[in-house]
Amino acid sequence: MTFDVLDASIIAVIMLAVIIVGTRGFKYSRSLVNYFLAGKELGAIALAFSIMATYFSAASFLGGGGATYLYNLGFGAWLTAWHIVGVVLMWILVAERLFRYASKTNIISIPDFIERRYESRAAKAVSAIVMMFLFTLYLTSVYKGGAIIIATFLNTSFEVGLMLLTIPVLVYIGLGGLRAAVLNNLLLGSLMLLAAFLAFGYIMSAVGGPLEGIKSLQEMTIMDKMPGSLWLKLNGAGPSRAMEIDMVPYLIMGVTFSISMAQVALPSLLMQFYAAKNVKVIDGGRLLGPVLVAAYAIAVFSLGAFCHVILDHQLTVSEVARLMKDPDWVIPKTVSILAPSGVRGLILAAPVAASMSTLAVTLIVLSATLTRDVVQSLKPKVSEEKLVALARVVPIAFAVISLLLTLIQEGIIVEIVAAAFGIIFVCFLGPITIGLYWRRATKFGAIASMISGLVIGLYWHLFLYKATYIHTVFPALAASLLSFFLVSLLTKKPSSKALEPLG
Repeated sequence: MTFDVLDASIIAVIMLAVIIVGTRGFKYSRSLVNYFLAGKELGAIALAFSIMATYFSAASFLGGGGATYLYNLGFGAWLTAWHIVGVVLMWILVAERLFRYASKTNIISIPDFIERRYESRAAKAVSAIVMMFLFTLYLTSVYKGGAIIIATFLNTSFEVGLMLLTIPVLVYIGLGGLRAAVLNNLLLGSLMLLAAFLAFGYIMSAVGGPLEGIKSLQEMTIMDKMPGSLWLKLNGAGPSRAMEIDMVPYLIMGVTFSISMAQVALPSLLMQFYAAKNVKVIDGGRLLGPVLVAAYAIAVFSLGAFCHVILDHQLTVSEVARLMKDPDWVIPKTVSILAPSGVRGLILAAPVAASMSTLAVTLIVLSATLTRDVVQSLKPKVSEEKLVALARVVPIAFAVISLLLTLIQEGIIVEIVAAAFGIIFVCFLGPITIGLYWRRATKFGAIASMISGLVIGLYWHLFLYKATYIHTVFPALAASLLSFFLVSLLTKKPSSKALEPLG
């Protein structure tokens, strides 16, 4: 793809816009509550769009959109279905209950919740360490997604793309905190939906619609050896080793479940419920939030399979093989072929903007964790002014660490997200989501759940996942929940003071 001035101008305008919004949020972010929780003044529309834009990024557009180029259409169908289930459960089971708890206790961060719910600074420390470690790893997928798009349509290197993605984010969250991130998410979330619908429209038009596209896919041969009909079966196309041992359906279920169900226990999403203005905001978001997630998922998550019909006859067998190995490049390559100048820039700039929103809120969550839950806990007499100044600087450190990890990360986006989200999900499902309901949960149960989920999850992902293709989320979830319930039942009940805010 050659450099296009109009396409480049579009992304430049978006980057400039998010920085301007950041400067406007500066005067509202001079206390910890204002910086981290936007003054607890978010309305339903702002909250729903912010959570959607935080959850989805270029990683979802490229990883989710391109995954069915490697996997089959069943992957896209299950990914969409689990996303809808996950977002509905988050808004129904967690949102209001967590908001009411935060309102009663004036907590700011997720580790704050862990400490208050379980009356344990040790549990708080464990949760802070787990969050900082896992979210730093997760951000590599966000960086990769945004940088791939920038590199594609600016015709530059991946490394330059990383820098162009990172700098505006650090500027606007350093200035405006969560308020700036949420204001930007209204714009960026809308652009994401527009890009999703445009990409869906161009790709479906190019293949003659979904039914004609399925027919064309069924009749073609991929890389001169695999029938296109494999992309129409749940037990069909997938990673070669998974196909050999007949584990594709189980792999698909694990990856899609892991990514999607993480919504019910993902700290970067749940912390934003603290910032709602009142309970009516939760009621309004409960309808809008799932609609936004469902609309995006339906439009994007099956596009990769149809890109075989568009791309493969223009590429050599070896080029198709390279795309099968790294399908994150499939959607930008397809869009660059189909869409005209300007529209192409808009479609590809929107996921870049989405990556900015995800990076911003995640870095704010990490900043809150380190500033509030580590520094302030160790030095409670530090002035709030100094803590806010530290909170503005901390994201730079996390951003740099994640950026360096991105340069050495070789996995495809969907696998990175599934592993990171899956382990985060299993670590916090018990202590946060179940802990909001189950009054018998104890601090020792919470600590055991987080540690066992992290250790089993990392070990399985590093040493057993590619050998068995049983996804990390299942053994880690079993270990985490067993530890949570068993240890809680064997240890002392929480005090009535700890349980009082649960209602």
